[in-house]
Amino acid sequence: MPKRISLFSSLLLFLVGCAPQAASPPEATSSPQAAQTASLNTAEPTAAPVQPLRYALSAPPSPVNIWSLFGAETSYETYLLESRKYPRLYTLLPQEESLTPRLAAGLPSAFRREGDFYTATLSLRPDLRWDEGSPLSAADVAFTVNTALEFQLAAAQGNPYFPPKLDHVEALDAQNLKYYFSSSPNAGEWQYGALLGFFANQAYWEPRIAAAKELLPEDRSAQLTEYREKLLAVENEEKNITVRLASLKANSAAYRAEENLLNQNRAEQEILRNEIETIERETRERFSAARAELFSLLAEGEPQFALAEPTIEILPREKALQALADDRIDLFLSPRALSAAEVAALSQDPDIRFLESRRNDIRFLAFNRQHSPLDDVELRRALACLIDPAALTASLAEGAVVPAFGWIPPENSGWDVGRIEPPCSGLDASARLAAGMRILQKAGYVWEQEPSPNHAGSGLILPSGADFPPLTILAPSEDASRVDAASYIADAAQQLGIPLQVEILPADELFFRVYGVREYDLAILGWRLSLYPDYLCRFFTGDNPYHLQNPALDEKCAAFLSTAEIAEARELLFQIEVLLWDDLPALPLFSSKMTEAYRRLLLPFENYWGGIGASPYGTWEILGEN
Repeated sequence: MPKRISLFSSLLLFLVGCAPQAASPPEATSSPQAAQTASLNTAEPTAAPVQPLRYALSAPPSPVNIWSLFGAETSYETYLLESRKYPRLYTLLPQEESLTPRLAAGLPSAFRREGDFYTATLSLRPDLRWDEGSPLSAADVAFTVNTALEFQLAAAQGNPYFPPKLDHVEALDAQNLKYYFSSSPNAGEWQYGALLGFFANQAYWEPRIAAAKELLPEDRSAQLTEYREKLLAVENEEKNITVRLASLKANSAAYRAEENLLNQNRAEQEILRNEIETIERETRERFSAARAELFSLLAEGEPQFALAEPTIEILPREKALQALADDRIDLFLSPRALSAAEVAALSQDPDIRFLESRRNDIRFLAFNRQHSPLDDVELRRALACLIDPAALTASLAEGAVVPAFGWIPPENSGWDVGRIEPPCSGLDASARLAAGMRILQKAGYVWEQEPSPNHAGSGLILPSGADFPPLTILAPSEDASRVDAASYIADAAQQLGIPLQVEILPADELFFRVYGVREYDLAILGWRLSLYPDYLCRFFTGDNPYHLQNPALDEKCAAFLSTAEIAEARELLFQIEVLLWDDLPALPLFSSKMTEAYRRLLLPFENYWGGIGASPYGTWEILGEN
């Protein structure tokens, strides 16, 4: 008999035929995938059966507490189910991505400078209660955040709810909270970070974590700072002694005196390094022990902010899909997309519908600007002109990808600043080739035999008069789509007369070549994308493997990463994308696709970034939990 677990939810409100009205979805656009998926039944159901929705997961959740959710590795199923037991102040509405109060009474205040801190306040709704009747107050929120910071749970897993700038939270009274940041947070750290966290009951947890808190290390940061400053001074003195030694006659009395000083200096350095290492090791060990104790605590009888309680079945993947086919469940929640074979089997039932969504990832072509002639932006533009993301994705196996026409997916509508036309957008293959030729000719490149739609160019000569050197494009052997994309790009380049060969190698070796020694010409790389698109600045500024140095981009990114004003951030993001298209350190190609199957759900939108099961918006927000 399948195992069942109870969950609180307001999903009973989401009965088919009773779902709230949603805004009209955006007009569908044609894509290479349309022909491949036309046979899938994506029409909305017309019947309205009166029964709760039914779900299945392929693995049982582990019995973890809230602190483990913040700071330990947890499975998809565990995080999905356990995290929703806890209340949140805000959520992000799917598609709109607007910050929407849940238990907060309105939006937070603006930030203000207050001594050494940047502070903002917010209020909770009045008369909130936990399921056992006790008041739910601002003290619960402050306790949860401060405990997570005290145990450095953000450092353990990089949890976005506790950004490094967040110093502490104060409960001003039962309804009002004050957040303290060490420096001004940006939108990713505030609206997309700290405000989205969930929290627990202080009265329940405070006495239970006392023993774990006893294991925390004492704060020795001042001592570490002192030792590091001393070590820096001693290292600088070593350089001075070495300079003096070089000017003295070997084995003279002055030389021997300086040599003794050098030996004493190096011995002092060793002592200081050992002291620093000991403090850091002991601190890590104490934190590790304290977290282990914290994560081991059971949460029996913990107050929750409970609503209705449907059931979710735990079934192996094959049985879960069969249960969907047999009309015993309405949705199988999984981060894994349906395979082509699974889609074919489920398509036999006309009542099963399919949701096709872009995953929150991107595959792109990276140029090593340090390798000539890829340091020439005109060459990069000519290559980009030949690469049609729509045609590329149409050529890849089983329609498993969707084209990327920019760095911000259109499904991330809160940050999609409007399409910026890629090079040669809208042109067919012949027109793209002609445009690429014009770009190179204008930059001073010549051919012994010019390219045409009927034959490849040959004898390409650089503007300097030298022969065009052979180039290599790297792709990981584990990813067939990227391997095929590399072959497509190499063929396009060779048509233009550019000698480009494909090299397939293991992913870890590719990573080392690109991000380690940085020895490559071109490579097909991949990122996972966050809802808040600060990844553009993290990857294209500072010391980056594309060797991009662009002061204008650095300036815009500095402003983007320091503002909490959404409107200002959107405008800056548009300017950042324009700069990236102009300089072309890399070229977006495609994202992978998530296909899911369901019954009876009335989904207000055509697709969801990441799908329902693994959506960055949050599964339960999509399915209508309040």
